[in-house]
Amino acid sequence: MKLNLGCGSHIPDGWTNVDYALGARLAKKPFFRTINKKIKFFKLDWNEKIYLHDLTRKLPWADSSIDTVYSSHTLEHFNKEDGRRLLSECQRVLRQGGILRIVVPDLMYEVTEYIEGRTLADDFIERLGVLNGTTNRTLKSKLTTFFQFPHKCMYDNSRLIEIFNEIGFDAYKKNAFDSDIEDIHVIELEGRTQNAVIVEGRKR
Repeated sequence: MKLNLGCGSHIPDGWTNVDYALGARLAKKPFFRTINKKIKFFKLDWNEKIYLHDLTRKLPWADSSIDTVYSSHTLEHFNKEDGRRLLSECQRVLRQGGILRIVVPDLMYEVTEYIEGRTLADDFIERLGVLNGTTNRTLKSKLTTFFQFPHKCMYDNSRLIEIFNEIGFDAYKKNAFDSDIEDIHVIELEGRTQNAVIVEGRKR
């Protein structure tokens, strides 16, 4: 069994695709899917087959019952403590030798862009994605602000590897599509790997 945590609209076959965003919950309602196709309140095409689960809570799978866990651009939306708990929960449900692969925005990349002058000082915070809000003053934009999820914790390669190792993984920095996951080309999206930290580990 393979888990895709924080799947968004990306629901590849062969994976249990998990999310709890409002759009994913509303997608279970046929009337909402019809309305959203017309007014495009949510940009993503949420699928009613998504497995709903709040990732701040204990994962609903037994100890050592999962082969692979993949999560892309999700961990950074949790604060430091909740993020650590989620990673620990991944460790719990994975079998020995099971694979955890995490993709998150690279803090070091953003800092380097600023230090070397490619990001202006007054653009830096916005680039980090930690703000909740929009400069667009339309009613639709103001309403969607309530459903935005800013970044609450940032990582670089060395720190994420340390955390993996601390909670029971042998972890390594990886490049896009460089993985022990056999169907990595099915689950990983190239655009999500750019300027990103990619860490993969095996449960000890």
